[in-house]
Amino acid sequence: MSEAGEKVAQATRQRAGVYAHLFLVLRRELGEERAVEWMSEAIRNYGAEKSKRNYTEEARAGDLERAAKEFASPDPLKQHQFAPRIVSLSSGEAVLAMSRCPLVDEWRSMGLPDRDVETLCRIAHAVDFGTWEGAMPFKLRFESTRGEGRDECVLRVTKARADE
Repeated sequence: MSEAGEKVAQATRQRAGVYAHLFLVLRRELGEERAVEWMSEAIRNYGAEKSKRNYTEEARAGDLERAAKEFASPDPLKQHQFAPRIVSLSSGEAVLAMSRCPLVDEWRSMGLPDRDVETLCRIAHAVDFGTWEGAMPFKLRFESTRGEGRDECVLRVTKARADE
């Protein structure tokens, strides 16, 4: 990876460290439930904001195939950090996978217990809920995560029903 790519990866690892320390302090002061709730809300809001800037108008308007392809872009920095790929894709459903996660890798290198890594992963993937559900008309479900010890994060994205 290029020097710029390594700097981006380092910034992501630093973000993981900030998330971890923030969570530990908030959990001590507010309890785990409120710490998770508050951090998830903020990170979800950021995901919605980010998707307004980073996804095309077609994706934001409901073109799931376009949105999935943009998510799993071949961008070298994104591939280096998360290695996103499309597992399956139709006009109504996308199954996406990420085989890397520098956030989880950093939490594990910090020596955090598995339970905290799982919780931090759940908090961090609020950004994906913000991306897919906050600013685009889709529903997201995580089928597995690296934070749970799985090999990949697997996301299932469907078009939101009009009555939701």
